[in-house]
Amino acid sequence: MKDSYKIFFKTALISSIIFGTILVLYDLILWMLNIMPVGLGRIMLLFLINILIYICGGVWFTRSYRNGELNGFINYGHAYLFGLTLFIFITLILVIYNFVFNKYIDPEYSKRVLEAVKNWTEEFLRSKNASESQISDAVDKIKAAGIPSPLSAAKKVLIFGLIFGAISSLISSAFAKKVEDPFKES
Repeated sequence: MKDSYKIFFKTALISSIIFGTILVLYDLILWMLNIMPVGLGRIMLLFLINILIYICGGVWFTRSYRNGELNGFINYGHAYLFGLTLFIFITLILVIYNFVFNKYIDPEYSKRVLEAVKNWTEEFLRSKNASESQISDAVDKIKAAGIPSPLSAAKKVLIFGLIFGAISSLISSAFAKKVEDPFKES
């Protein structure tokens, strides 16, 4: 029994390191291409891509665990627990990455994103013929939100990652589960 727990956690840890590395590389590619989460369309597109990556990755790594360690069968609860463990480890990797990125790699990134959001909001409201006071109020709210510190940004990644991981695991487990036929002759 202890060996099955060790295998479970070892597989989840190794899978999360691989998957976490993929997510970090994806984020670095977006950063290098200067693709910022600004504007409704871009935010929705990036969100959908993230959902797709999380669910596909969850299915892939849970199926790999199922086929490699469990003789090809896993029930929904076990698949969910594996996926949740996987996403908890991934979230920890992403929290560390996010802190290092915002503290050391590009400390000005959040400031640039905030400025881009402010500019986009002004342009969007002007295109909708908003009054100057409405535009000023919206820009003031953005400025009031301020630039998050690396620690506060990492906390947001932690919260978002755990919630997003739990939901992704619910979905990916449905695709990864495979139970043995109970009517099959032994």
